[in-house]
Amino acid sequence: MDTLKAVVSVANSIRFAHRNGLMNSFDNQLWCEEEWASVRGVKYNQIFFKDDEVLLQVKAGLTATVVVNKYTDGSDLVGILTPDATTTYSTFKIYEYLIDLDTLGKFYWTVTTEESSWISEWVEVIDTDDSMLLLQWTNLDNMNNTFEFDYTTTLAIANVNFNRIEGQLLNYKPAGESTVYDNQNEVSKIKANYYRILTLETEKIPRQLTEKLIIAMQHDTFLVNEVGYVAEELPEPNRTGGYFPMTAELKLRDSEGINTHDIGFDCDTSMIYRIENKGQEDATGAGTFSVREGYGVTQIMAKYKSGTTVNLKVGTSVGGEQILVSSPITGTVPPDIIDTRYIPSYSTGAWTIYWDVSGGVIDLLIQTQQMNPQP
Repeated sequence: MDTLKAVVSVANSIRFAHRNGLMNSFDNQLWCEEEWASVRGVKYNQIFFKDDEVLLQVKAGLTATVVVNKYTDGSDLVGILTPDATTTYSTFKIYEYLIDLDTLGKFYWTVTTEESSWISEWVEVIDTDDSMLLLQWTNLDNMNNTFEFDYTTTLAIANVNFNRIEGQLLNYKPAGESTVYDNQNEVSKIKANYYRILTLETEKIPRQLTEKLIIAMQHDTFLVNEVGYVAEELPEPNRTGGYFPMTAELKLRDSEGINTHDIGFDCDTSMIYRIENKGQEDATGAGTFSVREGYGVTQIMAKYKSGTTVNLKVGTSVGGEQILVSSPITGTVPPDIIDTRYIPSYSTGAWTIYWDVSGGVIDLLIQTQQMNPQP
C-alpha cells in the first residue's frame, strides 16, 4: 500500500468514514451526515457498555505517521491514543489500540496520516442492557489481510470484534436432511441429521452498520450472545425511511444430532484416530517416534534441507531398516515421497519408530494409520 496512507477496516467494531476529499458517498460520510430529498437523515449511535474493551486496528504504510485522537460529545479533544502493539510486514504496518470504554457518555475518534483521514461514528457508552444482542466475529485464516484486518496478532486473537444491537432471535424453524428407504410394506429411515435455524431481526439501524454486520457474518466465526451460527445466505435488508433493518436466517453451527444407525456407521466411534502423522523438522542424526497400538506405517515424506549425500533409514530398532532401507534424499521439489507398508504384530502394543539421518538435514514426516478400526 502507499507508504503514507492508512486504512481502517470495515471489520473493526467501530465504523469509520474515509474522508477522501471526493463527492459524498456511502464510504466517506457518517450516517448522520447523509441527506436525501424525501427521506430524513439517520440518527444512531453505536452502543457499547461501560468497561467494554474495543480493539481498533489501523493498517498503514511503512513510513506513515499514524495519529489517533479521541473526542467527547462537545468535540473536545480528550486523548491521543498510543498503540498497544505494532506489527511490521514487508509493505505495511498494523497499529492496534485497545480502547477501554470506562466512562459513560458519547465519543468519537479520528485516524490521520500524512495522506489519509478517517472519522468514526458516534459511540455511546451506557450501563449494561440485557435486552441488547451481542454480535461477535473473527477469522481463522492464517493471513494478515482478511477484510484488510489482521486476525493473526496477539491482540486480535484475544479481543474479537463485536457490536451490541437491539434485535431479537425469535422465529425458529428446523433444518436437516434425511434418507428414507421404502421396502414395499416397510419404510425405514436410513440416516438423518438436524439443525436449528433462528431468524435474527434487527431494529432500525443505518445501512453502513447493516453492511458491517453482513460482513461479520461472512467470517469463519460468528456468534450471537456467545453461541456460534452460520449464515448460509446473505441477509435481507429492508429499508424503513433512511434505516435498513436486517433479517438473517442463522443456522446453529453445531448439529443437534445425527442418526446413521441403519447404514452401520457410528459417528461417535468411527473415523477417530484413524491417521496420525509423526514429524520432525530439521531432522539429523538419530531419533524416535512413539506409535499407538494397532497402527502401521503407510507413507514417509522427506524434504531435503542441506548436506551433500543425505541418507535416511527407518526401522523398529536402533539403527534398523525394517521399515525403510537406507535411501538417498535428494533436493527435488516436491519432497521425496515413499509409499511403504509396515504393520507390526498386534501383540506388540504401542511401539517405536527409529529413524536415522546421515550426511545432512531433512524435514521428516511419517504417516501412520490404524489397521484395525472398529466399525
